[in-house]
Amino acid sequence: MATKYSDEIPTDSFELTEQMIHSTFEKIIRIAIERKDQLLVQLFDMKQDYLRKENTRKKRVADLEKMIQQFNETSIQENEIVKFQGEQMLQTRAEIQKYEKETPVPFPSFNTEGLDGLLEQLEKLGSIQDIAVPYRNKTEPIRRIGKYGSKKGELFRPYGLALDGDKIYIADTFNDRIQIFSTEGKFIQEFGKVELYNPSGIALYKEWVFISNLEFNFILKFSKTNYKLIKSVKGVVSFPLGLTTDTNGEVLVADCDNNRIAVFSSDLEYIREIGKDKLIKPRDVKINNNNIFVADNNKINNIHIFSKSGDLLKSFIKLENVKEFIFLCLDLYNNIIISDYFGKSINIFTEDGQLIHKIKCIYPTGIIVNNNFDIICASFRDKVINIY
Repeated sequence: MATKYSDEIPTDSFELTEQMIHSTFEKIIRIAIERKDQLLVQLFDMKQDYLRKENTRKKRVADLEKMIQQFNETSIQENEIVKFQGEQMLQTRAEIQKYEKETPVPFPSFNTEGLDGLLEQLEKLGSIQDIAVPYRNKTEPIRRIGKYGSKKGELFRPYGLALDGDKIYIADTFNDRIQIFSTEGKFIQEFGKVELYNPSGIALYKEWVFISNLEFNFILKFSKTNYKLIKSVKGVVSFPLGLTTDTNGEVLVADCDNNRIAVFSSDLEYIREIGKDKLIKPRDVKINNNNIFVADNNKINNIHIFSKSGDLLKSFIKLENVKEFIFLCLDLYNNIIISDYFGKSINIFTEDGQLIHKIKCIYPTGIIVNNNFDIICASFRDKVINIY
C-alpha cells in the first residue's frame, strides 16, 4: 500500500515514545501474515522518502534496510516477529532518550494504533517545523489560464474562483458569464450569459453552483449538471462579492454595502446575518472547521474569525495597502492566503497571523488553493488566472 506523505517530515526532530513503538509493532504482529507485501511497499516508500532528504539519518536508512531484509527472510511466523520486535525495542530505547533531548518541537500525542497510524501522524507532521515550505519557492506563475477577450476561453476582469476536482470555475465578470477550465488551462464550458451581469463570487455545493451578481445585487443558484438557472433572489444583499458554502449547504455572502455576512439556505431563503456591528465593507468569506473567516476592508484588522453562531472570536492581520478588494482562502495547514488588490501581492499567513511568504501579483482578486498547495489567483488587470 503506497502511502503519500509530506516531503518535509522533520527527520531530525522526532520525539518518540515507547508506547508508540509498542503500538506500531503490535500492529505489525497482528497483520503481518495478511499484509507482508503491503508492509514491504510501505517500508520501501518510507526508505525512499527519507533518502530524498539532505539531512537523512544514515542510521534510519540502515534500520529500514534491516527491516526490509527481515521481512524478506522471515517465514512470517508470529514467534519470529515477536523476536524481531524485541530486538527493535532494545535498539530503539537508547534512541528514544537521545531524540527526546534533541527534539525542539514536541511530537503530537499519538492516539492511533499501528503502522498506519504512525504514517498518518508523520504525514501531518509536515507543517510542524516549517509550514512555509510549500510556498517558499513560489515567485512567478507556473501556468496562466486564459487571455484578454470575449470569446470562449478568453477573460475580461475575472473575480471569483471555485475549484471542483480538476475543474476551475471562473467568474468572468466583465464578460457576464461563468467559464470552466481544467487546471491545465483547457476551456471546458461557459454558462450564465443570459442570467448574469457582472458576476463576482462563486461557490459550489453538491450539484449546485451559487453565484453573487455584483451589479444588480442578485444571488443565483444554478444546476451543476446542466448549468440551468434554478433560482435567484434580489435585493437582500447590496454589492455582494465573495461567497462560500458550508457542509450543511448554507450559503454565506460577503454583503459589502450592508457591512455584514448574509446567510442563506441552500434554497436561497434568507436566514440570518453575521458581523453587522463588527464589519466594514466585507469582501470575501470562507469557512474552516466551523469557523467563519472574513476578509474586511477595515483600517485596523483585515481578517475576522467568527463562530458558526456569529460570535466574533478574533480580529487580526493588518495589510499595508488595503484600499479596496481583498480575497482569502485557507489551505490544509490552516494557513490564511490573502490576495491584496492594491498591495499587488498574495500574502500567506499562519493561522496565528504570522506572515510567512509574499508573492507579487498584478491586482489579484479571487484566490483558491488546492491540496498540492498550488495557489490559483485571478489577476483583474492582466485578465488571466495565474497558477503558482
